[in-house]
Order: sequence, then structure tokens, then C-alpha cells
Amino acid sequence: MRKSLIRRAHRMPDIPMASTADIAFLLILFFMVTTVIRTATGLKVTRPLAESTERIKMRRNLVHLWIDGSGRIQIDDNLVPLNYVAERMTQKRLDNPDIVTILDVEKDLNYGLVDEVMEELKEAGAYKITFATDFLREGG
Repeated sequence: MRKSLIRRAHRMPDIPMASTADIAFLLILFFMVTTVIRTATGLKVTRPLAESTERIKMRRNLVHLWIDGSGRIQIDDNLVPLNYVAERMTQKRLDNPDIVTILDVEKDLNYGLVDEVMEELKEAGAYKITFATDFLREGG
């Protein structure tokens, strides 16, 4: 009886621990390969230059609104006609009242369209607006 108690105490584990590091490495490799890192994909826009800029650090409360040279408007990932900008932004504001709208506008665009978009944003109550620019470096 005493021998059986001693044997049970020194019993080997059922799972071999030698391959645990290999399995962890394979899981890390799998998730590195399969994870999709999403980047902002908006309309192609040439931004105006600015002498000073400020980087916005928060990412959660941002809505990107692009207007390209042909007047197409895109909110985040969706092309939107001008008359639906207020409706879309109202919905986004209801989902998150702290949103900041980043206007990424073609530098040579007629300002009349930008003014109309700003009126739509005002109608939606999206008053926190910033313009995306490229930094003008000294000597270049």
C-alpha cells in the first residue's frame, strides 16, 4: 500500500512540457501573420501646407472626412453625397458625442464646396472640426 502512494506522488504529467514553448511560438507567429492592421484609406488628396501643425493623439473619437479635387466626399470608408453629410454625421454624433471631424481637403478645391460641407457639419451639431495639413519644412 505504501509503494502505491509513493508512485502516485512521482507520477509524470500527462502533457509534455517540453513542447510548450514551441506551441506558444507557433501561436504568436500565427497571430502575427493573420492579424490585419487597418489603415485609413481615403480619397487621394493633396493637402495644403502649414507653417505650424498639431498632432491629434486620440484615435477613438476621430471621423475622417475627405473631399478630393473632383468634389467627391468620403466619410470614413463611405462615399457620401453632399446632402447626406448632415445625416451621417448626426448618426456618428449620436453614437459618440465627443467626435472630432478631420477635414482632409484637396488644396486647390473650390472653397464653396468646403463651406457647404461645413454648413452640413454645423447642421449635424459636429462643431469640433480640424483641417488636415502637411507641415511646411524650413528650406524645402
